[in-house]
Amino acid sequence: MFNIRYKGLRLVPSKSAAEELWRYGLTIEDCKEILENGYEPRKRGKDTTEKWMDFGHKTYNVVVVESYNHMYKEKVYLIIHVGRFTKRK
Repeated sequence: MFNIRYKGLRLVPSKSAAEELWRYGLTIEDCKEILENGYEPRKRGKDTTEKWMDFGHKTYNVVVVESYNHMYKEKVYLIIHVGRFTKRK
């Protein structure tokens, strides 16, 4: 199920990010698309990446952090936040 990769590392959602994905009707594939094609509005910490992507009047953002997953026994990108908001003019 979680074999979608970004920059060679598996994308795995945290529990709260999985709930946010469900709330907004998004999938891990959508997160990958945002991470690959989105823009970086601000710098985050060393191992943290945030990307935004506009869809009509809404902007979606995805925040991932590089981590180690003991179940897969490999480094992964842990999705820690997925958000949606309306851009203001």
